[in-house]
Amino acid sequence: MKTSNNSDNYELDYYLSIIDFFQNQNTNKEKTEIWKNKSYIELMKILKRTRKKEFVKNTIILILSLFDQIPPDTYNNKGIKVNSLTNGDKLSYVNILKSEFINDIPN
Repeated sequence: MKTSNNSDNYELDYYLSIIDFFQNQNTNKEKTEIWKNKSYIELMKILKRTRKKEFVKNTIILILSLFDQIPPDTYNNKGIKVNSLTNGDKLSYVNILKSEFINDIPN
């Protein structure tokens, strides 16, 4: 992931290089991991040189969101599917949730 440091748009170039790599992924998982690790190292060097924390943070977020198979949140794959609950269980859960919200509403 080489970009021109002299370019006025080096941040945009950097983002585009990540997207290009993602779109042209004809490499195996091992090569992708190596590319990601090299990218992180390069980003740390950019951070040290430029002190652009937001750019580095956003770039890492972009890499993680494109290449890592992370669930959207920690509860994404936990719990019971709603369709497997009985009607009585559903009603019970709805009542519990309502009571929690009612207690938080100011009078």
